[in-house]
Amino acid sequence: MKAIAIVGKKKTGKTTMGLALVKKLTEKGYKVGVLKHSHHGFDGAEGADTEEYKKIASCVAAYSPSESFVSWKQERTVQDLIPLMDADVIVMEGGNKVGWLPRVIMVREDNDDKEFYPELALKQIQACSPENPPSDELLEELADLVMDKGFILPGLNCGACGREFCMDFVADIVAGKARVSGCQAMKTQMSVTCNGAELGFNPFVADMLSAGITAMLKQLKGYVPGDIEITIKN
Repeated sequence: MKAIAIVGKKKTGKTTMGLALVKKLTEKGYKVGVLKHSHHGFDGAEGADTEEYKKIASCVAAYSPSESFVSWKQERTVQDLIPLMDADVIVMEGGNKVGWLPRVIMVREDNDDKEFYPELALKQIQACSPENPPSDELLEELADLVMDKGFILPGLNCGACGREFCMDFVADIVAGKARVSGCQAMKTQMSVTCNGAELGFNPFVADMLSAGITAMLKQLKGYVPGDIEITIKN
């Protein structure tokens, strides 16, 4: 990977030069990522600069003492994004067709939930607005529901659980006919974590990788059968 930093005191044209260089490299057919640092966060001028980079760069990452974020110009999968998120709970807004986690459906009137897969819903809630916000009691109930019954599957659609799609398995979990622990992709003999988040494996792929790595390690002095831990600092 090629890389360059543009540095200088405030108001020396760093952003002007950066935008021009990113545009030129993009015109030459290169995918250009931008990494921007700010001492003050990304409101005001810094936020405007970042938005300008987003228009022309393939991806933009920004960091400051108060916040950091990454923005791509194309869609990325949930599986790509989850390992980047340092969180105990994920709240996803939208993503109707992402069937790897349960959902709450906001409804305006009766029977307007059909296109949102009600079989995946832990709860349906009447629509709200800034003028008619949800009550504190409802928020307490919803928070408890998320911590008690929230989960996310790898979304591999591997079929190892006996269902064609993960969405079908989620529906059975919500209905009380199955448990999250029944996901075969989450309990293979091989596990891999990326930045602390466990990656899902098709059981066949996991078995193949496990067997291949084990066969290679058997050739090394000191190898004995047992649990193997490999850490890759990437």
